Amino acid sequence: MGTSSTERLRIVIVAGRGEVVRNFLFSDTLPRLAEEADVTVLSVVTGEGFVSHFRDHVVRVVPLRAFAPPRPVHYLRTLVENAHDRWLWSATAQNHWELRDRRARERGALWRRRLMKAAARLLAHRPALRALTALEQWAYWQLRPTRSFDAFFSELQPHLVFNGSHIHGPAAELPTRVAHRRGIRTAGFVFSWDNLTSRSRVFVPYDDVLVWTEGIRRQYQSIYPHVAPGRVHATGTPQLDFHFKDEFLLPRDELARRIGIDPARPYVLYTTGIDNHFFEEHRHVERVAELLGSIGVEPKPQLVVRTYVKGTSAEMRALSERGLPDVVFPPTLWDAEGSTPRYEDLELYTSLLHHAALGINAASTVSLELMVFDKPIINLRFDPPGSDLPWCLGFERHILFDHFRPVAESGATMVAASDDDLAGMLHRGLTDPGADAEKRRAFLKGFFGDLCDGRAGVRVAELLLRLASEERERQ
Repeated sequence: MGTSSTERLRIVIVAGRGEVVRNFLFSDTLPRLAEEADVTVLSVVTGEGFVSHFRDHVVRVVPLRAFAPPRPVHYLRTLVENAHDRWLWSATAQNHWELRDRRARERGALWRRRLMKAAARLLAHRPALRALTALEQWAYWQLRPTRSFDAFFSELQPHLVFNGSHIHGPAAELPTRVAHRRGIRTAGFVFSWDNLTSRSRVFVPYDDVLVWTEGIRRQYQSIYPHVAPGRVHATGTPQLDFHFKDEFLLPRDELARRIGIDPARPYVLYTTGIDNHFFEEHRHVERVAELLGSIGVEPKPQLVVRTYVKGTSAEMRALSERGLPDVVFPPTLWDAEGSTPRYEDLELYTSLLHHAALGINAASTVSLELMVFDKPIINLRFDPPGSDLPWCLGFERHILFDHFRPVAESGATMVAASDDDLAGMLHRGLTDPGADAEKRRAFLKGFFGDLCDGRAGVRVAELLLRLASEERERQ
């Protein structure tokens, strides 16, 4: 039966993790979609404090929960992940390989690890990976833990199902797989710039894939050449859009009042990493505080430490409670439900970046965000003072990972390889903030092209509307 081209589009957004709410429901994506489509949201986040911000743009919000993959699928996926890493052999994949060896030694399971490595080496080639991925998809479908999504999609009959994060959102897997199996067009957003080299193989089948940049689009095609080029789309990322909007910028005095700093003095913004990737980072924070206390720059700088909500160590929490002079740990306005940034956090975080004199992070996407505001940036290529970390757990490896190494080599950030480097770079960044400005602009332009402009959310929406319209016409 044909479908009228005047019939309103039906689009499902699958929010399997909290950041999808920020990227696609708090951004311009949802309002633009709602102009031409009836939008249903399947979400792990259903609290009124979140839904109230986008309720007017959706038909309904359906609670979503994660289902663990069936045990045979889990074992098969583990094998494929190891084989994929051994084939890809990116710097991050090599680190994963070493970390798995380390964990196997700790558990006394080296013989199992050796068997897995041997099998992975044998299967580390394109034909085997494609065949195993297809087997995983078939097995997952046959053993899926519920048929509820079959009935859901039969009733709704959407033109498009969009998963806002292809990784780290296990609750999104089952509905997206069911939609694809039922012949509904599916699209997935590659959540971050490092995912293709630092995360596992893409198991969920998508008809279309959205990525941050043209370079990442080419990278996706090189890893998955069976995907038609016209099915991988570079859109930018809506998570940066908020930094281009005045409504998310607090006046400096208001920001200072909210977080408890002196508005007349500059502050250095230290953003921490997740504690099980950046070990003993509280020692770096302590050292930065010491250096700023004796830096000889007037007015005397303050230190603002934004901790990573998904993983803050007990030591970092204890440090925040010590009341160090001129050091502030502002609240991170994320909710425990789905680890979701609250709408209020958008203006707090954007304002922290905007008003900072300098930013420090080990090796993070925050470096790109600081470039948007043309701020001096220090990355950390040495382990925290007093720590004794093996290289496979240390800070230098993050600088050398495939996605971040071009940043470090570009000169757009200052990369501290020692305590002396850190001291000198703090002084340089605070006294000559424009020194690397041209390199920062050049890196952003080279990396994003024209896709870092505050309009990624709209681009995503218009692409999804086009894909859904094509499906409506096809039906």
